[in-house]
Amino acid sequence: MLTLAKIATYQLFGGDADGWSRERSSDRSGITDQDWRLIEELRHGIILVSSGQASPEFTVTFERRLAASVPDKKVRQAIRELTT
Repeated sequence: MLTLAKIATYQLFGGDADGWSRERSSDRSGITDQDWRLIEELRHGIILVSSGQASPEFTVTFERRLAASVPDKKVRQAIRELTT
């Protein structure tokens, strides 16, 4: 499950998975490779939807996936803020 601490770690490394993997031993957020990938996938979906490039069907499906993957509204908002 994604948390604010995991989002903060992602943000600290600027989305650089290689940098994070080299420094992983000092990370205490508990973020995993799967979490990192999920954040990336959700960021890309948010960018597609917010830019108007996504179909209405994709938008509905994506918003459902986002809500199911990240039940905490504050965490969803933090992910959205990664795209600005």
